[in-house]
Amino acid sequence: MNRKSLGKQIQKYRERAGYSQEKLAEIIECSTIFISYIERGVKSPGLDKLMKIANALDVSVDILLGKDLASYNTERLKDIEQQLKKLPEQEQLKILDMIDSIISIELLHHNKQKG
Repeated sequence: MNRKSLGKQIQKYRERAGYSQEKLAEIIECSTIFISYIERGVKSPGLDKLMKIANALDVSVDILLGKDLASYNTERLKDIEQQLKKLPEQEQLKILDMIDSIISIELLHHNKQKG
């Protein structure tokens, strides 16, 4: 497990949840300094703390572990889908259209490189 990568993921999802380091520390019953160490990659949480962090941030442990896991892309897509569902339908459609356009451009670029 890459501690720095894990720390960056935790920070990203903590900020997305609107929590300060102090608030997350309070929720998972640890010190703010420990959260800071985790986010900077100085220390790694044990499995029990990692589970508490994931639950507090409403994400799966797979998402926090990120690219260290083979299932990362699948879990990330599920997380994006959950976030998308929180938006009004019109906004969802805009974002889906953007994603579709980006994929089309990337496929075109990829096919040109192959051929």
